[in-house]
Amino acid sequence: MLRPPARLLHTAAALCLALTTVLGLPAVPASAAAPDVSATVGADCPLGRLQLTLANRSAASQTFTVTWPGRSGSPWTRTVAAGGNTMLQWTVPPGTPYSLRVTASGFDRTQAGTARCGLEAGTPQMNTTALLGTGTAITGLNGPGGPSTGTAASVRIPGMAVTNDGTIIAVADARVDGSYDLGGGTNNIQLVLMRSTDDGLTWEPPRVIHHAATTSEGAGDPSVLVDRSTGAVYVFYTYSPRPGVGFWAAGSGSNAANDPDSLHIQYIKSTDDGAGWSSPVELNPSVKDPAWQQLFASSGHGVQTSGGRLVQPIVYRDAAGVSRAANIYSDDHGATWRRGSAAAGDVNESKAVERSNGDVVQNMRHNSVRSRFLATSADGGRTFGAAAASAALTDPLCNADETSYLLPGQRGAGGAPLRTATVLFSNNAHPTSRNDLTVRLSEDDGAHWTARALVRPGSAGYSTTAVLARGEIGVLYEVGATGGIFFARFTLPWLKAAG
Repeated sequence: MLRPPARLLHTAAALCLALTTVLGLPAVPASAAAPDVSATVGADCPLGRLQLTLANRSAASQTFTVTWPGRSGSPWTRTVAAGGNTMLQWTVPPGTPYSLRVTASGFDRTQAGTARCGLEAGTPQMNTTALLGTGTAITGLNGPGGPSTGTAASVRIPGMAVTNDGTIIAVADARVDGSYDLGGGTNNIQLVLMRSTDDGLTWEPPRVIHHAATTSEGAGDPSVLVDRSTGAVYVFYTYSPRPGVGFWAAGSGSNAANDPDSLHIQYIKSTDDGAGWSSPVELNPSVKDPAWQQLFASSGHGVQTSGGRLVQPIVYRDAAGVSRAANIYSDDHGATWRRGSAAAGDVNESKAVERSNGDVVQNMRHNSVRSRFLATSADGGRTFGAAAASAALTDPLCNADETSYLLPGQRGAGGAPLRTATVLFSNNAHPTSRNDLTVRLSEDDGAHWTARALVRPGSAGYSTTAVLARGEIGVLYEVGATGGIFFARFTLPWLKAAG
């Protein structure tokens, strides 16, 4: 439930160009270690711009030389500060062949291919697409005269999952009148769906799938959860009944379904891969402790464990006002929901992920410490041991994501997901600001992060990941205070090669 707001571009074109990265660092003598640098080739799909991102993760500045034979202006030279990055861009039509040689001290890579979307062999292995922004027409946006087509002043808070048939469900806030969180401003926030049935190559136009009865009631912070056993899709969200009722507002001492002074956790449900959605289901009477001051559903996605349990992270403020992360869970495919115990205090949004041994780890954003905090549960995300800061995962106080690398079809007993030690983590890699959205890979339950790739240089924000039907990786993310909602997809080999 945090800043920054967003602005945008236009709904994605059906034909995209693509983003790809270097295949790794060249071998160097042991006496002369190569600098930790990368060069990522990609394209802005709707705008037809081939992009080259130069990242310098070493402790000293690095000078890059970029050569594109036959291209006007080649070669180009850029000096990148330690820990920094820069981007070069060229406007090219789809189908344009490219050959980019990037050199730096101890680094020499040539990348060649055809600028085309789709991740086929011989094309870039990463695509990026603009989905939603302040200029995007949204169908069904509620206004004074009822639902119509309109735009939002800010679009934020990505939520995403992939259904059993491979449909990508991407949801975000349409903050109609401004960038405020729930309870702020006019409180007019509505849930917008973007849906793809071809692995993210093309997208249906954005449409509102839930809005409150009036424009002074807000519904936002979406989280998508798929029950692999039944195929049902849940979109959890937080409902604010009036302006002034936000997460930091005073508590009411009630968990009544109609409490006008509390935030409420609710969900809508789809049984047809996101084509249609149910009426809202209210959960406060069953999941809110009346002593809690406020609560909300943590945005992004929930998880189903290998035992079939549905787990949705939440955040609440206890009787003393301390914000805590926990889960609500269902063992009967969503018929009933219960609350678990706190995973940690002085924390905010989180994700739950099942380890290969069946433990559930809560990966949490802290309110003041710039590291991810982790706590482990041996009972499916209901109770937790002590939380501790991660030595490997820094964080600039922002929502992030950890998720298992499992295809939608990788299911075991009762149709529930299998277990795996391979996990993905996405967040803003800059330690103090919401910049440089990066995806990391671990193949040992998060003990070591052996590969990482810069997905979005510069301003970023909240992000959420999902594994697509063919094993590709999708990242849905927001950009800065006035950016928008974007979707990137890439292959697992691309991520491993990025270093």
